[in-house]
Amino acid sequence: MKDLKEAGVFRILAPKSVRGYGMGVETYAQVIRRLARGCASTAWTAGHLIEHVWMLARWPRRVQDEVFANGPAPLAAATSAPVGTARKVTGGFSISGHWSFASGIMHSEWALLAVDSDGVRLQCLVPVAELELLDVWHTDGLRGTGSNDLLAEDLFVPEHRAMEWTHLGAADNPGSLIHADTLIHTPMATLLNLVEPAAALGAAEYALGVFREQMLVRKVKNTADNRQADSPLAQARYSKAFGLVATARLHWQEAVRTVAGSHRRQPATLTDEERAGYRLSLALSGEAADPARRECAPQPPDPEPGSDP
Repeated sequence: MKDLKEAGVFRILAPKSVRGYGMGVETYAQVIRRLARGCASTAWTAGHLIEHVWMLARWPRRVQDEVFANGPAPLAAATSAPVGTARKVTGGFSISGHWSFASGIMHSEWALLAVDSDGVRLQCLVPVAELELLDVWHTDGLRGTGSNDLLAEDLFVPEHRAMEWTHLGAADNPGSLIHADTLIHTPMATLLNLVEPAAALGAAEYALGVFREQMLVRKVKNTADNRQADSPLAQARYSKAFGLVATARLHWQEAVRTVAGSHRRQPATLTDEERAGYRLSLALSGEAADPARRECAPQPPDPEPGSDP
């Protein structure tokens, strides 16, 4: 986290008016992909925390003055699984809930929580210090994301720190009246789907590179082959993995190209056809990256001719 902060990673999508870099979706997606080549947990966590800075920049001026007071990259976790409840009280809302999958919560100052208030979905901005953190994230994969649970019981949230989800997620969100950055006008759901396939692609690309290195240099014990590269089965596995990674990359590039292209025109929004294609491309990219990683996993050596299976 210290290295990421010093590198300015969390400022990538922060608007220039709050001393962020105001970069586009192409840079954002590439950063997640590159980080995943070293650590998928780092890519996942950084990707969401970068995205949530962009989400905070969509709030009204009063909230932005509060969250950006200490710098251009306030860290906030966000979760909507499951949605909590909100009860209207004098001056704001009383919220309760048990939220899961709060990626990055162990490094965050704020939490963005989804709640239901009489059938209206709200997002509430809450200081992490006011929530109970439950240490439940003990997983085999993505363990480093620290995606622990959050708990609140009748917690008061001031009215200015609660917003209707539809207004916050729209192209004409309050932040779009404050910042000139094109990306701030992008509907929020567009970026919410980008982290997972970018991280999956980067991890698959790294796995493929390791697989190739092992094939070329590793001696294969108890077989007639000097290298895995001499094994027809290993060659077939590598070819399959290579093709799957290429497929994942092409679909991912198409998705990013579609969003970036929409930002070069006015109004900067996706058509229904583009939105459908974007979501499909991301889904197909993720579906190809997952089996590619499995193909790259270590396998037992080929049996010698005539040996027992």
